[in-house]
Amino acid sequence: MADTPLLKRLSPAEVLIDKPLEEAVYDADGTLLLSKGAVLKDPTLKSKVVERGHRKVDPLAPPAPRSGGPLEKPREPVFSNVQHIASSLNVILTDYLAGRHAHTFESRIRSLATRLAAACADDAEAAIAAIHLFHEGDYAIRHHLSVATVTALIAQGLDLPAEAVNSLVCAAATHDIGILQLANHTAELPERHKILIRQHPTLSLNVLKEHGVEDPLWLEAVMQHHERLDGTGYPYGLSGSEISQAGRILAVADVYCAMTRPRPYRPKAYFPMAAMRDLYVGQSHQLDNALIQMLIKVMGLVPPGSLVRLKNGELAVVKKRSNSLNPLCFALQSPTGTPLMPPERRDTREPTLAISGRVDPEQCTPIMALIRRLWA
Repeated sequence: MADTPLLKRLSPAEVLIDKPLEEAVYDADGTLLLSKGAVLKDPTLKSKVVERGHRKVDPLAPPAPRSGGPLEKPREPVFSNVQHIASSLNVILTDYLAGRHAHTFESRIRSLATRLAAACADDAEAAIAAIHLFHEGDYAIRHHLSVATVTALIAQGLDLPAEAVNSLVCAAATHDIGILQLANHTAELPERHKILIRQHPTLSLNVLKEHGVEDPLWLEAVMQHHERLDGTGYPYGLSGSEISQAGRILAVADVYCAMTRPRPYRPKAYFPMAAMRDLYVGQSHQLDNALIQMLIKVMGLVPPGSLVRLKNGELAVVKKRSNSLNPLCFALQSPTGTPLMPPERRDTREPTLAISGRVDPEQCTPIMALIRRLWA
């Protein structure tokens, strides 16, 4: 009798947008979901397929070559991968709000955290650019994705064990889950909602416990991410050494991302370079100064994905991290607004090409696809 093929979970690189599937996709029970050759065009649908999908593996087949062989799967660019992780997070949190799949919540968040940490380790600059250039969808999803990415980079910069990195990224991806429905408010909140804001670390903790999360590092980070070193934070007013490293890491990532992302009630965000400066100069009494320095080290003073105006009038985007204020950029538009195709490399150490100011993402909507291709 023939051996029954095994089922193996799909990886994101095996399901590419606008590319025919190389193999049929099945669910965990072996039911066919998609036939070989099917083409996906929706990133959200891709995320659902990756979460549920399996391919059949013949246990008697020889192993595929480790690298360079004809059967090697195409590697998905990190920039695109981060965008697909955002779609996965949207699906998970939407299911949470609808009361669906509570029993798989923890495992799905852990899987997402593993994917995001791997993306950051693989190509940190593309991951950083992705969160600075990602403006689609609800603020809550964009913010949680950004905080999770920055948390992964800080934790990896500290050389924390992989298990700790995973727990911290899980915490970052769920830190505001207790007030998810308030995250997209567009006006001044009534007093009763302001009270919920002050309570939201506790509310989030309770939601996570109700969904089976018992990881103490994950829970501790969520509970403490609004505590401050000088005792002015909430919900417990902890100070100094009472606040764990996990809580301090998530606090730094959360504050940076809140500063640099436009909110529904505050459309103007900090320029990343200005946020770095203000964190270093003005927040050291509340946030861990060593972690602020690590944030600057792993992100760069002007992070990749920052949209800038050069002194010669060109619109450009930062491509590489740098510890100086003169990072490598690519010019996207001429001083008269004509798109440069392809974008042209600029050394901002040259006085006429130095960065002179910021550019709002709204001004770049027509050329955003061109910008994102720089990290393809």
